[in-house]
Amino acid sequence: MSVYVMSDIHGLYDRYIKMLDLIQLSDEDELYILGDMIDRGKDGIRILLDMMNRKNVIPFLGNHEWMMLAYLEGLKTQYVWLSDYSGGAVTLDAFSRLDEETQSAVYEYLRYGTMLVKMLEINGREYMLSHAGLTFEREDWYTGELEDLNICCDLVFGNMPFNIRNIPAIEGEDPLTYIVGHLETGRIAGGTPGKIYTRTFSNGMSLIDIDTGCEYGESGVLSCLCLDEKKIYRL
Repeated sequence: MSVYVMSDIHGLYDRYIKMLDLIQLSDEDELYILGDMIDRGKDGIRILLDMMNRKNVIPFLGNHEWMMLAYLEGLKTQYVWLSDYSGGAVTLDAFSRLDEETQSAVYEYLRYGTMLVKMLEINGREYMLSHAGLTFEREDWYTGELEDLNICCDLVFGNMPFNIRNIPAIEGEDPLTYIVGHLETGRIAGGTPGKIYTRTFSNGMSLIDIDTGCEYGESGVLSCLCLDEKKIYRL
C-alpha cells in the first residue's frame, strides 16, 4: 500500500487520468486530492464523477469547491466564482447539463464527502493535509460536520487564523509536516514554477506546497507526492 497526495487539477481530466496511470494507483493505495479539482479547465465535473467511483481517492474541499457549494446553497459567490479569473462558468455549465439525480449526487459528494483536514502518520512522521491552511488541533476535520459553510471559508482560502505563515510561531509540539496546495509554487518567494516547494523552519515544522500549476495547461505541471516512498511524480 502506498499513500499519494495531489492537488489543484483544475478541470484537466486527461492530466488527472495520466497521473493515475503513472503512479499505477491500485485498490490498496490511498490518494488524497487536496481540493480545486474543478474550474478553469472544462472537465472538473468529469473529474469529480470519476473520483466518486473510487473509494480509495479521498477528496478535500478547496476554495473553488467552496465557491461552487456556496453558490448552490444560495450565497452570493457568483460574482467571484463565475468570473474569468476563477473560471467557474465552465463548471456550472457542465453541472447544469447533468440530470437531477447526478446533480444531487455531486452536491452530496462535495458537501458531505470531502475533508478539510487530515492527519497521517507515515514512517514515524506526522503530516497535516489541507487545501490551503493549518489548524492548531491535530485532528481530522470533515466538511459534512459543518452546518454553515462560512465556518470553513478562511481555512480553504488560507486566511487568518489558518494562515500557514503561523507555522514558524508554533511552539512545544512534535515536528509536523503541513502539505497544502492552493498557491502555485512559482508565486512563492524562493519557489520554482513547476516544482514542489518545501521548507523546514527552525522549530522543526515543515511545509510542502504541491500546487505546481496544472491550471496553466501545457505550460503547467501536475505533481503527485508519494509519502511512504518520498517520491515525486510530475506530468
